[in-house]
Amino acid sequence: MVVMHTFFYYIKVMAIEKFAETLLEKLRFITQAETVIGQPIQAGSATVVPVSRVSVGFGLGGHAGKGELTASGGGASVEPVAFLYINGEDVRIMPISKDSSLVGKVMDIVPDVVNKFSKKTAAE
Repeated sequence: MVVMHTFFYYIKVMAIEKFAETLLEKLRFITQAETVIGQPIQAGSATVVPVSRVSVGFGLGGHAGKGELTASGGGASVEPVAFLYINGEDVRIMPISKDSSLVGKVMDIVPDVVNKFSKKTAAE
């Protein structure tokens, strides 16, 4: 009977390993470069690229025996941390600190963008 119990335990361990492998594959998709470095936003001649921090955690566990139990859980978060501002040779990283306003950071670049649109409209 011990051999049979060990066999079923091995099967369950393999199932957990397959589950973990699938989970890691999905996490790789979540944390791909497009998530961390967002799609560029074109505003006139300026380009703004959002930069985010991705955090992922998970756990798996199981018990083979009387009253067999398995459990898994996980979570992920994406937090914007900065903007990369590119306008010609002017390249700036604009960090978003927890004590500063995202709106304030965006408002810092609005005058440049409006100015570029105004010049373009006047030239047309």
